Amino acid sequence: MNLVAHFDEIFLKGNNQKYFIDCLKKNLCALFVGIKVKRIESGLWIENFEQSEMARLALVPGVANFAVAFASELDIKKISEAVANYDWGEKVTSFRIKAERSDKRYPLDSLQIEKQLGSIINTKFGYKVKLKNPDLTIHINIASDQAVIYGNLHVGASGLPVGSSGKVMCLVSGGIDSPVAAYKMMCRGAEVELVHFQNQTQVTEEVSQKIMDLTAALACYQGKVNLHIVPFANWQKQIVINIPSDYRMLITRRIMFRISNQIAKRQKCLALITGDSLGQVASQTLENLTAVYQSVDMLKLSPLIGENKSHIVSLARQLGTLEISNRPYEDCCSLFVAKHPQIKARLDDVLDLESKLDLSNIDKTEHISYYK
Repeated sequence: MNLVAHFDEIFLKGNNQKYFIDCLKKNLCALFVGIKVKRIESGLWIENFEQSEMARLALVPGVANFAVAFASELDIKKISEAVANYDWGEKVTSFRIKAERSDKRYPLDSLQIEKQLGSIINTKFGYKVKLKNPDLTIHINIASDQAVIYGNLHVGASGLPVGSSGKVMCLVSGGIDSPVAAYKMMCRGAEVELVHFQNQTQVTEEVSQKIMDLTAALACYQGKVNLHIVPFANWQKQIVINIPSDYRMLITRRIMFRISNQIAKRQKCLALITGDSLGQVASQTLENLTAVYQSVDMLKLSPLIGENKSHIVSLARQLGTLEISNRPYEDCCSLFVAKHPQIKARLDDVLDLESKLDLSNIDKTEHISYYK
């Protein structure tokens, strides 16, 4: 089938529009094998698209909306024949025509096109005209070389195409939030790499597969995703021996940030991304986030910081990451959850406790990289 796809924010990019459009075209061709994409006046024209992939297309960053479409010659008789001969579906009882002219030189204005085609649809199918909330809206876009015709639009993810805003490193725990945070950054045009700290008290094939599956799920919307896995056993031992239980979570996160910072710089990433949501758990109070984020100088971004948990879960379900995230697995942070964790840490106290650790080789922490 053929589709027409539209974008929104890209129209605000002025003379840089072509860069963003080319980026989106490249992403679509990488994500959906066998399609052809070309620029048309109303958006993008996509050929050879599989109907089974439409749900995934709705989540591709940069696509605001899309619809099954077909083209016609510009002659109004040809357009009328095309509209009248198309199967618009069985459950339609009401409709409207919405005409737009990219080429204002066309001899009929939008209202004249709508009236002529509306009369034909009403006579042929018996649908009633309904200007507000009809079952079917038939769109007619008059361009300079063809008329593009399509029905109801499917809502897309909007935002900017992946790769148009630089590269970031997202800390992924295996829980629900961090994969959603990674996806939210993709929708802002960032190419995302992932770093995971492996709880080596539970190193099993199932545990490793969970992280790989989360990476593969996110690759459905970005294409290739680089995953870096850091064995964390040595740091776990040091923290258990030297840090009081109520501060272990915070010190653990600071160590993770430092290691992630080094990997991110080597990968030419410009920011660290977390799944933090303000106040959701003890480590995500303002005081504790301040203590953790101070550990590195790289830009830190938390795209879920103001999100409700229900919204995060809903998006995870759409992305296909929720079921994977719910598989049993205690990550490194879960291991250090105290019965009464510190919720208002003072930075001076955190730094004093951290000084008890041997951090001399932290920049040399080994990690394994995978490419999904």
